[in-house]
Amino acid sequence: MMEDDERSAMADTPFAWDDLGKYKAGGRFIDGYPDDQRTFFAPRDDVHGLLVALLDSAQHSIVVSMSGYDDEELNKIVQDKLADETVYVQVSLDRNQASGAEVKQILARWGNDALGNSIAIGASSVHNAVAHLKIVIVDGVYMVKASAGWSLSGEQRRDNEVCLSRNAVTAAETRAILDINHDFMRKRMARTELDVTKPYSSPRR
Repeated sequence: MMEDDERSAMADTPFAWDDLGKYKAGGRFIDGYPDDQRTFFAPRDDVHGLLVALLDSAQHSIVVSMSGYDDEELNKIVQDKLADETVYVQVSLDRNQASGAEVKQILARWGNDALGNSIAIGASSVHNAVAHLKIVIVDGVYMVKASAGWSLSGEQRRDNEVCLSRNAVTAAETRAILDINHDFMRKRMARTELDVTKPYSSPRR
């Protein structure tokens, strides 16, 4: 676990794309990797370290859609960015993430009403189903898609794939989906006064 002073120093360091081999178990990527993509595999590679470095490097925005959010160190970084009015932070969590009372506590703790912060807890805009995406987009360019949520077990113990890209076009396409889901969650929260924890009902086909 990284100390606060170490993290502060790290936040001043740009995200070094050409230095990402240090998070691979073998210290490098195989020859011929696409220029705008890097793939990591938990628990072999240092997935947690990669995510810490990426989030710390955010200068303008962090947009997260997460099913399974239980990594205290990543959450601390998000909290720090939420407190920074120069960084826009948007977080969408699946409604199974918390009970009704916990939802209100999370929103209060994360400064949902502060400038540049937008937090939503709810369901997918399609079928009102589980919000199962596990994606983070940093500064509109770097995007991580993963098979596991943010937890140390998913990052360090279980077999999971984490794909990092720096293609602004695919980031923009994905951001539109995340924004639609986020908007759906926010509007539903407003209508139900944060009662977003009712059990799912299977959509009829």
